[in-house]
Amino acid sequence: MLLIHETLLDLHVVLGALALILFWIPILARKGGPTHLRYGKIYVWLMYIVAVSGIAMSVMVLVNPGYLKPNASLTAVYQFYSLLLFLSALTFVSVRHAMLVLKHKTDTSVFRRFDFLWMPATLVGGGIALLIVAASSSSTLILHCVFGGLGVFIGASMGHFAFRKNPPRKVWLTEHIGAIIGSGIAAYTAFLAFGARHWLSVLGDWQLAAWILPSVVGTAGIVWATRRWG
Repeated sequence: MLLIHETLLDLHVVLGALALILFWIPILARKGGPTHLRYGKIYVWLMYIVAVSGIAMSVMVLVNPGYLKPNASLTAVYQFYSLLLFLSALTFVSVRHAMLVLKHKTDTSVFRRFDFLWMPATLVGGGIALLIVAASSSSTLILHCVFGGLGVFIGASMGHFAFRKNPPRKVWLTEHIGAIIGSGIAAYTAFLAFGARHWLSVLGDWQLAAWILPSVVGTAGIVWATRRWG
């Protein structure tokens, strides 16, 4: 099990770093152009692998923390990997939602089936779980609060989209862009909070600002895109 976890971690780190770089190419390229389509597809598949590997690693540690993290505090392990599990799920759901709306556009009947509704339900349930973890902790878990609230909001928004009978003509475009940016928020937050936490430790209390920065920038990007193409 330890070898599997370490292999998944290596895969997660390498492909995650590549995805963080590729994220900006389809974002900045002309929408619908060959560059946007080519690198967008690569980004999507990279993020699928990164998300699934993150989910698998998190579940493995949460199920058997004593074996995989023998020297760590159980409380810290559960807090750390519950957040990583949620960020991985948020990444997967965001990318999947982005591709589904690109395929089906305003045919929202597709989104009222179970094979879609489990995704917003997962985000709402996972968001509530993070908020419960934060509320029951003796320390202040800012990221749990931020992403717990975001999970509930994004999941509810996806559910609202699914049950719209006559959505606006271009709503699929803003849903697609918002979901892709949402996957970037989750990926960059995971990198800054976990992968780069040792480098950012020199910032002291300002490290928290770096963790929240992707959410601030990403949300501003979603608002701008909605106004630009909505």
